[in-house]
This record gives sequence, C-alpha cells and structure tokens, in this order.
Amino acid sequence: MAGLFSTGDAGAMFGHLKNKWVNFYNHPTEEGLIDTLFPMFHLREWIYQGKKSDYNNKPEGELSREEALDKTLWALPEYLVIKSLCNHSKHFMCDPNRNPEHDTVEIKGARSGLMKCGDSLGASYFLVDGRDIRDTFVMVYRVYYAYFEAVKSKGVGCF
Repeated sequence: MAGLFSTGDAGAMFGHLKNKWVNFYNHPTEEGLIDTLFPMFHLREWIYQGKKSDYNNKPEGELSREEALDKTLWALPEYLVIKSLCNHSKHFMCDPNRNPEHDTVEIKGARSGLMKCGDSLGASYFLVDGRDIRDTFVMVYRVYYAYFEAVKSKGVGCF
C-alpha cells in the first residue's frame, strides 16, 4: 500500500500539507517550518511518479496535469529553494552544485517590513536569503492548490 496509515494518496497528503502550512503561517516555529518543508517538497512525488525525461519533448498542450505540475514546480525558483532546504535538513553533507547553501536566519519579535497581518508581536521570522520563508512557501503552495482545485472541478486544461 502506498502512503502512510490514513494518508494514502496525494489528496490526503495535500490535506496534511494544508494543515501544516496554515498552522505554520499563523504561528511560525522551527518545528512547524520542518513539518511544512518536507511535504511541500515531496508532495510533487506523490502526484507525479515519472521523470522529467518522460515529458521533456512533449508540446505543452499534450502534457498531463501531473506532468504540467512537475514541470511548473521544477521551473519555480522557490521550489528549488525548498528542495535545497529539505535536502540540507536530511543529509549531513550535500553537493553544493545540486543543493546550494542558503543564508538562514531566525528573527524573534515583530519587525517592520516582516510582519504580516495577524502576526503577534512575539512572532518568529525565518528568513532564507533575506526573504520570509512564508513568502517562499506560498508560491509553491499556490501551484499545488491550483492543481487540486482543477482535479476537484475536473476543469479543462492545466491548472
């Protein structure tokens, strides 16, 4: 059986990611960051089990939704940051050519220019290369969200 316990398909894993993402967005913690980071990167593998080479020469209009999602994510700079962070968190040593280092800083307490609506004055901010990781996560989350909305509505074309 694929998956883990009751999280047995990509839709269930997206539900898990959604819960982790909303919780982290509203209450950023390092634990919440890690809990969001892994499914944010690996959900793609639950959706598309193929390889880039399977669709590289296909015209855009002939890509399946899953292939289009895979292609979109790999072209997204934010997804590559998430990939690198994920791999650096699970491997002691990483090849810097495949998983570049990023400048990571945690700032505790509200700061002008970082606060988002609803943030508490004591919130933590996790910056990657000077950017709030939530801004990176949201770009990738939107791709997944659009994919699942299209699947749910069985809409025409790719997300």
